[in-house]
Amino acid sequence: MKNALRALTALAVLATASAARATPSTTVWAPSTTYTQPYLVPHLTYDTYFRKDASYPVTTGLTMGVLPGELVQAEVGFDLLYPANDPLVLNAKVTLAEDKLASFFPALSLGVANAGITKATNYAMLYALAGKTIAGVSLAAGAYYGVDDKLWVDKNGSKDQVGALASIAAPPIKVGQPFLDSIVLSADVQTGNNLFSAGGVAVSFYVLPTVSVLTGPVFFLARDTQPNRSDFMWTVQLDVDAPLKKAAQ
Repeated sequence: MKNALRALTALAVLATASAARATPSTTVWAPSTTYTQPYLVPHLTYDTYFRKDASYPVTTGLTMGVLPGELVQAEVGFDLLYPANDPLVLNAKVTLAEDKLASFFPALSLGVANAGITKATNYAMLYALAGKTIAGVSLAAGAYYGVDDKLWVDKNGSKDQVGALASIAAPPIKVGQPFLDSIVLSADVQTGNNLFSAGGVAVSFYVLPTVSVLTGPVFFLARDTQPNRSDFMWTVQLDVDAPLKKAAQ
């Protein structure tokens, strides 16, 4: 996804697969959730975005909770994007947990995603979110800021660094079968006219409480910044939690 100067921005970059997305805790497409990985619970992911005539690099990585307390939580992680010239991308988030300061107090998160280690791939994005669970429905909304004004651009190369984030996830539908524990429906959006502006709708199939497969379409809001001017891609994401210690009884 290279500089959108310059008109065919992502097209050029994704053709050479220089960069894609980092995967902090997400809903479908964007880090638009205040959910934060629990302490010492590594989250392994393998994400694909594709269609017949276009695709993103495969993203595989790990994000883990690093603070033991209940009031303040934090996660850090990395992703490897293949094929890519510079595959390493970093992410981090800190969260003030929901209802811990006072009843009905929302969760508040600050984070950074898409932080590459070279100038060409450093699509670092700062974001802030508020989230609340109401009747089992998880809601979150906030804003983001793309740090590099030469990378966070629209199809014409003009700066497009600021936008909104929002998400919704329905309560789990319990199935309770040996082959399927539960199902979760979710959706999210990241606004703007840049490479990352998109919305997704998906269903997650939890084959175990700690193992899920998410799938659904991602619709791009600025198709001219996308590979082959794609207006959507399909995503399939494998997510696995692997706790390093037993849960408290």
